[in-house]
Amino acid sequence: MRMKYEPLILIILLYVSIQLMGLQIGHELIEKIESGEILPVVEEPENPLTSLTIFVYILIGTGILLLLLKFGLYFIIRIMSFFFLLIGLSFTLWFLFGVIGLLLAAALFILSIWKSKNPAVMNIVLIFTIPGIGALFGSSIAFIPALILILILSAYDLVAVFGTKHMITLAEGAKDKIPLMFAIPFGDRFLGLGTGDLAVPLIFSVSVLRDYSFTNAIITAAGGLIGIALLFVYILNKKECALPALPPICAGLIVGFGVSLMVL
Repeated sequence: MRMKYEPLILIILLYVSIQLMGLQIGHELIEKIESGEILPVVEEPENPLTSLTIFVYILIGTGILLLLLKFGLYFIIRIMSFFFLLIGLSFTLWFLFGVIGLLLAAALFILSIWKSKNPAVMNIVLIFTIPGIGALFGSSIAFIPALILILILSAYDLVAVFGTKHMITLAEGAKDKIPLMFAIPFGDRFLGLGTGDLAVPLIFSVSVLRDYSFTNAIITAAGGLIGIALLFVYILNKKECALPALPPICAGLIVGFGVSLMVL
């Protein structure tokens, strides 16, 4: 079957847009944190154990979502999801456009409620939701804890998809109910991509920006782009498959970072 490249192009555009906006916001946040104007979101940015703390919070959040799905409490999930969207949109667009950004955030938030089942609309909303939040965490955590975090999350993604399979349960339950999944059109179906699959790479690239340079961060992000592109090339040639996205993306990020050290 002839491969359709449109979904791959969309994935690349999503990834690149989020990374570029996130790195721009991250640069400003790093300066504000270093000057003491704002505080990092974690108490000890340099402590490797910080990555474990973040991972525990992720586990708790995932557990809560699974419980809510099990008992069919979708209205609570939607309230939580839209709160996340509002915070992310406001943070991202404020840093990009100032006061006007808040008006844009309000407009996109209203649109997300009105058209929450429209994949194109929600993809656009999520593009402007992730950069601010990812940049905030990335600018608040040093390189080593960030590296440990992406390794832990990659291993967790493998277990959650192939072992316990609860990530598949979460993805299936999220369809048309939780507005926190990118929907990539592919023929007569949609390929799902979690917000975390694009937020985690941004956290890492911004942490590289924090401790190294903008060029290091760009090359690192480019490695992650190759990882996600190869993953989707494989998926697009398969009829039906559920694969963890973080392992290939994070492998690409690590390779990209290594390359950046060699060429700079």
